Amino acid sequence: MKYKYLNLKYALINASFMLMVAATAGYSYNFLSQSGFSDGTVGIIITSISLCGLIGQPFAGSLVDKSETLDEKKFISMAMIATIVLAALLAFLPQGSYLMIIATVACFFCATVSLPLFNSMAFIYEKDGQKINYGVGRGIGSGAYAVGSSLIGQLWGWLGKSVLPWYVIVFAALSFFLIQLMPTPSKQAEDAEHAEDAEKVQSLSYMEFFKKYNKVLLIVISMVLLYFCHMLINTYIAKIITNIIGEEAASAAGAVESIQGTALFIAAMCELPTMFAFSKIIEKIPVNRMMIIAAIFFSLKHVLTLLCPNVTIFYLVMALQMFGYAALLPAAVYFANENVAAEDRNKGQAVMSVSTTVGGLLSSLAGGQLFQIMSTSNVLLIAVIASCIGTVLMVIGIRRVEAK
Repeated sequence: MKYKYLNLKYALINASFMLMVAATAGYSYNFLSQSGFSDGTVGIIITSISLCGLIGQPFAGSLVDKSETLDEKKFISMAMIATIVLAALLAFLPQGSYLMIIATVACFFCATVSLPLFNSMAFIYEKDGQKINYGVGRGIGSGAYAVGSSLIGQLWGWLGKSVLPWYVIVFAALSFFLIQLMPTPSKQAEDAEHAEDAEKVQSLSYMEFFKKYNKVLLIVISMVLLYFCHMLINTYIAKIITNIIGEEAASAAGAVESIQGTALFIAAMCELPTMFAFSKIIEKIPVNRMMIIAAIFFSLKHVLTLLCPNVTIFYLVMALQMFGYAALLPAAVYFANENVAAEDRNKGQAVMSVSTTVGGLLSSLAGGQLFQIMSTSNVLLIAVIASCIGTVLMVIGIRRVEAK
């Protein structure tokens, strides 16, 4: 009986968690810039949050794997409690203070450090003989992210930036409550899953991997460049919207965030059909060709974002997420599986994942500095050029891989 409604519970915790992440991931620039920090400082803060996640998420997984008493459910619960406490601090700390920087980095890190553990939970339940519909759970999570992006944008228009800490508190508390409803798997299932994780040791270093798979290097560089532009637009979307509607219109309380919420909602919702249907799509279109198609649409979206004359066109451009990001993300997983030997596939997946992370880190750090010395259009032009070079490299790289 303890596994009754397991899929429903798993879907609900995914939804609640992603509703929270929609605020910390989608509105970090808005919150920090309106708290008195310069674009350069905001870029450094966001980069710090990303670096903490890059280091902290694997550490959290390793800690849970090795611990006799700490499991995924307990770790997520602790992270949600920490998020609630830190978000409450953010609501009262002086704006523009060093304490606020520390609390923001810690809060946003705690809000997302548990993300990989949700994946682990699904596989642990399967070891206990329970079938988790992982795709539906993640799909509902993505839909919740879309709803959360729109919701926080509308609330921001009514209440201003002060709404963000309280919004995070509400959904962190809801996530904490829902995780308590998840049944505790048997000790045997947990031990079996953690033993498998412990065996997934990467035998090759990154240098050794690229020496062995030198034809994949261009693909990785391509993805770094594509994600550099993609993440720069996502992170600094408020500046791009301001550039489209003008400083005067953007100065109205919540004007930018309202448009931002709608734009992020459209992008996130348009991802869902592609992600749900990708396993069928890949049966019709070879993965190598899909990588090229996705890269082209990625760059097309970036170019059109640069050229956007008004908000309506901006909304239409965001819908291209369906053919760009939503296709490249799963295609990279299939690409690594097909072009890397079985014994190196874990490293191959790690390389693909790191390429997107590096692109994001570069965009937040470089973007913050560039926006201080250049106009939004010029910064976006640099990012778009990087994206187009990435697409060219993708075509060349795929041809090199196919020529082996």
